[in-house]
Amino acid sequence: MRRILIIEDNHLLANTYRAAFAQAGYKVDVAGDGHAGIAAALAAPPEIILLDLMLPKLSGLEVLRRLRTDTRLALVPVLVLSNAYTAQRMQELWEARAKQGLLK
Repeated sequence: MRRILIIEDNHLLANTYRAAFAQAGYKVDVAGDGHAGIAAALAAPPEIILLDLMLPKLSGLEVLRRLRTDTRLALVPVLVLSNAYTAQRMQELWEARAKQGLLK
C-alpha cells in the first residue's frame, strides 16, 4: 500500500487530508510537530510527504532540510502546504528541494 506522511499541527486540516488520501488508497500517517514528523518519516519512509511550514518545535523548512540529509528520505517528494509564502520563503523551499506541482 502506498504510504503518505502528513506533518501538520492543525488537527482539522490533518484529519481532512487524512480522510481524502485514505479514500484514495493511501496508508496515512500524521505527525503534529516537526520533531514527530522527522521521527515518523525515519520509522516508516513514506512515498510522499505533505508538510506545513508553521509547525511547533521545529519549523517546516528545518524539517525539510533535515529530511534531505538522510539518504532514505532525500528523494521522497515533499509538498509544502502553507499560507506563509513570501518570495524569500519560496526561494528557501526550492533550495531545500521542495516539490512543485500536484499529486497524480
